Amino acid sequence: MSINYTVDEITNNVAKVRFDDGTYIYVELKSDWTEAEFDEQVAWAAPPQVKGGSGTPTFLAEGASRTAAEQPEPALPDPTWLDNRLTAYGTPEQQLEYITENGLSAWQTKVTQIKADNPKPSE
Repeated sequence: MSINYTVDEITNNVAKVRFDDGTYIYVELKSDWTEAEFDEQVAWAAPPQVKGGSGTPTFLAEGASRTAAEQPEPALPDPTWLDNRLTAYGTPEQQLEYITENGLSAWQTKVTQIKADNPKPSE
């Protein structure tokens, strides 16, 4: 679908673009745009009534009374496993102290056990 428009004015690198129905938008200009890029920006920013959509769904008619269905809140993952891991790891200072006193290999073994004890939930 083509969208007809007129550039009414250009001030401070901003174009005032007017559509055939009288509505208008302002488009911030970029000096390196091509004509196609400018047209694309205008089409993207055009108001819905100018774009016209791609067709009316068969269930929708003027004057139809409808109720928007409430969407359930998405379930948030249980952060308990992460909280438990972070507590078991300790602060960064405690982790460095553990590595210093027991070695990196011991720390890696400890981390493996912490992860086994507090598995990440499957999604």
